Amino acid sequence: NLRVTGVGADYYTVGREDRTPKSVAVRTESGSILANLFEGTATSAQYADLAEKYTTDQEYPVGTVMAVGGEAETRSAKTSDFVIGVISDKPAYLMNSEAEGQAIGLKGRVPVRVTGPVSKGQAVYAWQDGVASTIASNGLVGIALETNNDEGEKLVECVLKV
Repeated sequence: NLRVTGVGADYYTVGREDRTPKSVAVRTESGSILANLFEGTATSAQYADLAEKYTTDQEYPVGTVMAVGGEAETRSAKTSDFVIGVISDKPAYLMNSEAEGQAIGLKGRVPVRVTGPVSKGQAVYAWQDGVASTIASNGLVGIALETNNDEGEKLVECVLKV
């Protein structure tokens, strides 16, 4: 995996596809660049939410609506709760990334577990067991970005309003 990337009269630079210190990073066959830590300025992100890690009383699936309480810092939300966020799959920015727990999306767009039909632009609220509904409650979660007429539970892309 060594490649010579520059040659001069008195020096040469070696590029590597792995994470070797003091080497120049070169792309792998898949086009990725591997590094342990990147210091620089990002101008865009592949994913779309701001999240932070919190301990949960159990492992929850992506899209579960969360509130403070229970045996850990957080638990699944119900209608009487104030929502703090939604279990995130791939946050664009993850605060406290080294902490224990699950990533909870706080702002941005995330898939949310919703039961019953929902229309684009409609508010979704905490309902039961971390699943949202369009029935109004204390726990505003966000605004649906898509329409889905399925009566059952599904993931609906929403912009968070917690």
